[in-house]
Amino acid sequence: MTKLVKPVIDQVWLLRWWHRHQAQRLNREADAIRNGLLQDLFAVRRQLELLPGSGGLAAVEHLYQALDALGNRLSSPYLHDSLPLAIQQALADWPPQVPTRAELPSHWPAEPVEHTLLLLAVLNHLGQALAAQPSLPQVCAVSLTAGSDGQRLTIAANYASAVPPALLELDQSEAWRAYLATFDLFSQGRASSAHGATTLRWAFVW
Repeated sequence: MTKLVKPVIDQVWLLRWWHRHQAQRLNREADAIRNGLLQDLFAVRRQLELLPGSGGLAAVEHLYQALDALGNRLSSPYLHDSLPLAIQQALADWPPQVPTRAELPSHWPAEPVEHTLLLLAVLNHLGQALAAQPSLPQVCAVSLTAGSDGQRLTIAANYASAVPPALLELDQSEAWRAYLATFDLFSQGRASSAHGATTLRWAFVW
């Protein structure tokens, strides 16, 4: 007997499912690198250290660091455990010419993997975009708070004299608006931006 599968009508639900599925897949791949390949390489490195004149040690060390960085790009090692630690690691990977200041709580309730991955993607995109501007911020302040209106991630780029016009144009770019709309859709929250004379601020509330 043939059983017909009822087609999915709710497209929003379907998009959320695919995003969650992809986030979990990337996380599994990153865990496989950290718990498999990196552990094997660590054992090889230890064996080479014990051999006299082990010229291959530098190559193994380079490969180890490359795999470690790849795993972290695929999925933060803190994805399951701590959103504040995942944000802290993401900011550490920002271009060094963009100074940051983070105000992150030491304790935070567990977030869905796909939600944390989306926030980290937003941070990564923003860090690269700020670094590409003709003038750099004095500091980019990042804070994570919880209140009566829900959880909030705030990112504020502060400039010495004025917010660069190119950055205001970036804030209206197709790619950035897509990030904001994706956050709204997948988190069922809301993303917004506002700017003053010397500060451009983004807020993500869920």
